[in-house]
Amino acid sequence: MIGLSARFAQKSEIRARGPIYAKAAKDSFKADLEHVCIENIQACVIIANICLADSDSKAESLYYALAIRMALILDLASTNDVEDGLTRETARRVWWTCFLVDVWSSGGSGLSRQLTITDHRPRMPVEELMFSNLRSKDEDITNTEWRPGMWSHMVAMVEVYKEIQDLIRYLVVIPEWDEEFIETTVDRLAIRLQAFEERFEPEIQFSAENLAINADRGLGRLYSGFHLGYQYYCMLLFYRYLDQNRPPTVNGNAYADRCKLHARKFCEILKLSRENKQAEALHNIIAHITIVSSAVLLHTYIFGDARELPDTITRLESNMAALVELRVYWPSVELMVGAVDPLIFISLTAHQIDRLVVFLKNCVRSSTRDTHRFDKWMVKFLQEYGKTLDEKDKFEVSTSILPEVYDSGLGQRSRTIQDVMSAYWNVGALVAES
Repeated sequence: MIGLSARFAQKSEIRARGPIYAKAAKDSFKADLEHVCIENIQACVIIANICLADSDSKAESLYYALAIRMALILDLASTNDVEDGLTRETARRVWWTCFLVDVWSSGGSGLSRQLTITDHRPRMPVEELMFSNLRSKDEDITNTEWRPGMWSHMVAMVEVYKEIQDLIRYLVVIPEWDEEFIETTVDRLAIRLQAFEERFEPEIQFSAENLAINADRGLGRLYSGFHLGYQYYCMLLFYRYLDQNRPPTVNGNAYADRCKLHARKFCEILKLSRENKQAEALHNIIAHITIVSSAVLLHTYIFGDARELPDTITRLESNMAALVELRVYWPSVELMVGAVDPLIFISLTAHQIDRLVVFLKNCVRSSTRDTHRFDKWMVKFLQEYGKTLDEKDKFEVSTSILPEVYDSGLGQRSRTIQDVMSAYWNVGALVAES
């Protein structure tokens, strides 16, 4: 825990010891690797997050795989009648954590999932405050007493996210799309996501007031992350409808509008969370989702009505400011030792920022109908946060581009985007050098 959290310390000497703590955690775990227990599952998940912070996606996947295998060996999906309520609920939450990271990590790395969810599953996590009030030797919470909380809703939404992943993977491998099948599948998943939001309890529905209340309860960051995740699932489901090269469909325009709506909502939630220190969304993965939101906002900026431009550019700038802040906590070369070329240093510390710059430059270089083409490259951009963009793609869009190329076909909008990118990148570089 110290190895992961040291980066958030105000004192530089504590932050500097983060890599030492992280190495000690890995060494301690490796020495006890064959001890299959809940504590080692939790250690695997924490170390995997440290690896993610260091842009080591291979090690991240490996530690998550170990956690999932241990959970299966312990059969955490089954109830042990000998254990008390706190131990049982902890086991349930650990099992569902393995489910969540399996879906997210497999999507981020482009690998197959490990867990096959069947009817043999534990009860959904209980409401957060009920769990925090459990004490050792307490009786288990009965099914009658059980209440849903953010964690239980999160698990249910990730089950839909898993189906969205499957649909997107299907779309990029088949040679010819079955538009009727796609539309039917999107309709079904859209209804499920909408139903989730409508079922949120009053205290879970998003509002500035609820954000403050949950922050006071110590649940502010969970609350922010929960709602930002929901907006991401919706953006991902509807993103393909931003591709103007695809043939029109019955709900195509409506779904494109919904994608843009969720991008705006994401920006609003992120901005509000940054204004409350007890609710800041500081998870590493938030950077990736912010990139996707910015890509959607860019679509509005390129193709939207002139009246939408001031608001859209303000939202883009807000997202970029959030990324620069996140970069302070998650520099990907924090554990590197020795001399590093400054240009490489900036590139590595700005892994997610670099993805956005690549995307923005690709947009202004492409013909206006190709900016959001839904293809394998776009799927990698949208989901596979653990990977850098293909070298060919990166080279094509990252090399020096003449001003006239930026201006071609986009006029003042291109110049504005270029100015924002330049200011954003300069700020990012300064953070990396500090």
